[in-house]
Amino acid sequence: MKVIVLRPERAARRTAETLAALGHEAVLAPVLTIEDLASAIPDGPFDAVLATSANGLRKLRLRLEIERLKRAPLIAVGDRTAEAGREAGFETVHVAEGDGRALVAEALRLFPAPARFMHAAGADRAFDLAGALAQQGHQVEVVELYKAEAATVLPAAAAEALAAGDAGAVLHHSGRIASTFVALVDAAGLGDAARKLPQAALAERIARPLKEAGFTRVATAETPDEAALLKAFARLVADGSPSAVGRTK
Repeated sequence: MKVIVLRPERAARRTAETLAALGHEAVLAPVLTIEDLASAIPDGPFDAVLATSANGLRKLRLRLEIERLKRAPLIAVGDRTAEAGREAGFETVHVAEGDGRALVAEALRLFPAPARFMHAAGADRAFDLAGALAQQGHQVEVVELYKAEAATVLPAAAAEALAAGDAGAVLHHSGRIASTFVALVDAAGLGDAARKLPQAALAERIARPLKEAGFTRVATAETPDEAALLKAFARLVADGSPSAVGRTK
């Protein structure tokens, strides 16, 4: 089956490898591109560096300040982000399984007393990490190291697959991806074709713009990680009916 993958190119290629191992062919059609931001990094010291995505750490790795920052422990969401942290030179890495809320819980476990953190962040954030930690007495310096720019037209690979009826499903890794996809397929006159396909979303908030736009075959991952996303996709595709909507079990 051909599966449309909309996430930025570097991450999309990893997803393509996973899909190939499952016997599927990825249609790489990134609707977001990652661009650097030259934000200033405040002086330390920091008790820990926080990271909710690998992109922030990849950008931080290129900054001169990494030499002092990597002496602090890193608290990262998921194994992929933790791996990017180790590649950036962090020796002490704590992994929070889940999303930003899981990272908050891990930070509070490791630092029960008020602490000062730096969040290696993107310009668009689905969860207010700094606000959640501030409520517990912590200080978080948010440094925006990258931004995701949305495509203005549907990538040709996705347009061709939808027009030809070759695509069998679509994967959505973020709310920005989902909402951008909806806008682009409608603008391209391919909204009806897209709405016929199963859509798998990484979380309920990511599925929301799809459902609001009239997509009826939408499955949501049980946990916010790609393994769960692919399980949601597999279940919805196997069911094959418009009634297979919502969170998979």
